[in-house]
Amino acid sequence: MIKSSTFIHTHLESNHRNNDVQLLLHHPEFDLYSLYRDDDNKDDSRACASSSTFIEYITNLDNPYAFYAERTGTKTWESEFVGTCNGLVCIAGKDIDLTTLVWNPSIRKFVVLPQSGVTFCHEYDHREVITFAFGYDRLANDYKVLRRVPCFLGGPLVSCQYEIWSLAKGSWKTLINTANDRHQERDIGNRYFEAGHPPAFVNGALHWLQANVSTWNISIVSFDMSGEVFGKIAIPPKAETRKCFDFNRHCVVSRYRESLAFFESCRERRESGFVLLMNMWVMEEYGVAKSWTKLFAICLEGSICRLVGCSKSGEEVVLKLIVDDIVEYQSVNTKTKQVKNFHFDGECSTYYSLMGAFTENLVLLDQPNVFTY
Repeated sequence: MIKSSTFIHTHLESNHRNNDVQLLLHHPEFDLYSLYRDDDNKDDSRACASSSTFIEYITNLDNPYAFYAERTGTKTWESEFVGTCNGLVCIAGKDIDLTTLVWNPSIRKFVVLPQSGVTFCHEYDHREVITFAFGYDRLANDYKVLRRVPCFLGGPLVSCQYEIWSLAKGSWKTLINTANDRHQERDIGNRYFEAGHPPAFVNGALHWLQANVSTWNISIVSFDMSGEVFGKIAIPPKAETRKCFDFNRHCVVSRYRESLAFFESCRERRESGFVLLMNMWVMEEYGVAKSWTKLFAICLEGSICRLVGCSKSGEEVVLKLIVDDIVEYQSVNTKTKQVKNFHFDGECSTYYSLMGAFTENLVLLDQPNVFTY
C-alpha cells in the first residue's frame, strides 16, 4: 500500500500540514549533509541567557555518491549540492560525466539521471560552466532537474542551451526557443555570496539573477516547472544594486517562507572601520513588481560570506560572516530586526554553507530503477 503513488503523495501532504519540517544543512568541504531540529517554540535556556540562537543537531546523512562509486567500480567523486525540495535532494558529481542523483535520505534510495543529450563547448572545463537546478512540478506531481549548458566563442557568451529531466518520464528533453536564444542575457551567479547558491524555488518556479549584456541591468529570470517556460521579474525598484558591474554591491535571490526575496549588501568605511550594510525585500504578491516590500535594512560588522538560509518559521535569516578573519554565523529577526549569534550543535558547525527545509517522505519508493544503500 505504501508504494502506491496516491499514498506517497498523501503522506507528504500530511507532513506538510503538520509542519513536520526539519532543516537540511550542507557542509561543502566534507560533502556532508546533516539534519537539524528547529523548534521555534522551544524554551532554550542557552538562547534566553545570551544574545544567541541555537538549533539542535539530529543526525548526519550518508552521501550516496560513495555507495554509487563502489557499486559501479569507479573512484569516489566530489559532488555539488543542486537543491532540495519536499525532502528530496539533488546532487551533481564533478566527474567527467557530471553524474547527477536525485536522492531520498529518509528511505535511503536514489535515482541516477541518464546521460544528457546536450553538448558543451570543449574549449572550457564543462564542470565549471554547466549548472543544474531542482524543483517540483505541482500540476503533474513530478520532480524535475533543469540543466543549463552555455557555449562560448572567443570569450563572450553567444548561446545557451537548456534541457529538463522528469522523474515521471525518466528522460531528458531539450527546451526550444528559450529566453536565452536572444543571446542578450548572462547569468551573474549570485556574485559574492559564494558559488553554489541554488536558484530560489518559489511559487512553482526557479529564480536566479541575470544581467543584460548591453546595459548590464540586473533582473530576475524565472523558469516555471509546470509550463516549462522562462519569464522575467524586475528587481525591487528602490534597490541600489542596479548594474552587474557595481562591484561595491552584492546581491542574491532566495526563498523566504513562501515568497521570493531579494538581498543586497555593500561594505562602507566608517571611523570605526568597515561595516556591512544589508537590505532585504520580499515580493508579497508573486509576479507583481509593486508588491516588493523592504523587510529590513541593517548594519553588521565584518564582511559577508554568504546567505545560508532561513529558519523553519522564516522569522530568522541566517548569514555566514567573516569577522576579524573568523567565520561567524549571525541571524536577523525579520520582525524585531534584532541580530544574534547563531549556533549549530555538532562537530562541523562552522563550515555549513546552505540551509533548507526538509520534510521526510516516501517519494522514490514506487520507482522501479532506484538504488538502495
